[in-house]
Amino acid sequence: MLKRKEILIATENKGKIKEIREIFADSIFEVHFLDEFRQQLNGIVIQENAKSFEGNALIKAIVIGDALGMITLADDSGICVDALDGRPGVYSARYSEAKTDIANYEKVLEELTGVPLEKRVCHYNCTVAVYDPITKFVETVNGEWHGKIALAPKGDKSFGYSPIFLPEEFSYLKTSAEFEHEELIKINHRGKAFRAALKILEKFIK
Repeated sequence: MLKRKEILIATENKGKIKEIREIFADSIFEVHFLDEFRQQLNGIVIQENAKSFEGNALIKAIVIGDALGMITLADDSGICVDALDGRPGVYSARYSEAKTDIANYEKVLEELTGVPLEKRVCHYNCTVAVYDPITKFVETVNGEWHGKIALAPKGDKSFGYSPIFLPEEFSYLKTSAEFEHEELIKINHRGKAFRAALKILEKFIK
């Protein structure tokens, strides 16, 4: 039996790991995650200070890939709200002072006070960087998921801004936190981006 090629997905987020494992389950790649390499990465500081999702994904993939000598995939994701001029955007994970999921989405809801549902248009973005430290091959892919910001949070089956995100695929009737991750990965921004990244790996990484 042909040994599966090992790659690293640069995340420790349990919600993301669950979804990504499913995407790569039947692939020729064996996926590893950051929690397996804490000792090797001790002392390495990654500053995701770019002004774009692509820039932050590249920073993470290249720094970690070079440190471990492994093919590395890293993503940067966030939600962009039209009525807030695209915020939180790249600051999604640290939008509030507390930098917790609840505090972050509560800040968005507060900023949208008085804005009717039809004007709460938004989209999720996920950019994945694929980096091979040996050949220096690098490429980025992108996935978007469109919807609206709910008037109030609902659901607890997912993370991030999911309790206030109403996907357009379901006519804005349910938040993404009301769906199981098996359903979400088929339609969400992360699923789109990582499936595109898998195609890049299958085509260019030998």
